[in-house]
Amino acid sequence: MTDHIVEILERSGNQVAWAIKSCRLLGLWQSVVDERAGKHTEAIKIRNKVLYVSTSSSTWAQELSLLRKEIIKKFNERAGEEAINDVRFKAGGEILAGGIK
Repeated sequence: MTDHIVEILERSGNQVAWAIKSCRLLGLWQSVVDERAGKHTEAIKIRNKVLYVSTSSSTWAQELSLLRKEIIKKFNERAGEEAINDVRFKAGGEILAGGIK
């Protein structure tokens, strides 16, 4: 039922609907990565189909950036739609996009 309400609100362009959907999508992060990575990361926000993830270290950010394409594919499969088209990892003020510093 919640999904139907979100659909109705989305069609009306309501920001509340996006907030609900965004929370649901961010909640998928832990099911996308393994348990070990999940302990060192947190999905922070989605903006313009870019998922922003905070990591406990630059090592984790670098490692996960190398898996970027796989993560995007798995995330979208779990979402049931093309929810994201990029992932950016941040650790210690450093943003890594697809392994590029």
